[in-house]
Amino acid sequence: MVVNVNPVLRTAHWRRRFRTGIAATLVSLAAILITACASFAFMFYHQPVKLDELDGNYRTLAACAYARLSRQLTGISRTEGPEQGVIRIGQSTGSEPWELAFVDADSGRQTLLTWTAGDYPSEHVLSTVRACAA
Repeated sequence: MVVNVNPVLRTAHWRRRFRTGIAATLVSLAAILITACASFAFMFYHQPVKLDELDGNYRTLAACAYARLSRQLTGISRTEGPEQGVIRIGQSTGSEPWELAFVDADSGRQTLLTWTAGDYPSEHVLSTVRACAA
């Protein structure tokens, strides 16, 4: 006995399976993107945390810290953004990227050291920056 299956039913069955597969793929992709965006947002947009208040001009301390750290670590960058009185030093390469900001305080006599992005800097980085103020 030969059973003929209606071609319309056969096509409908495959369309339904195809839609289910696409829906599962889209849900998985959305979950991955949401997780990635949340990690990216924390990496670059968390609130600055004050680490220390150092004696000395922020430009002098940032220049010293950059010179010392760039000899010891790879991927160190120094930027002066549009913000007046702020110099940022960070490491964007490696397993633990970080960024510190040197902020002018007390008319150039004090510097606020703040952690602005990435992982918490290593004790080596922080001790090198603090040594510039000594």
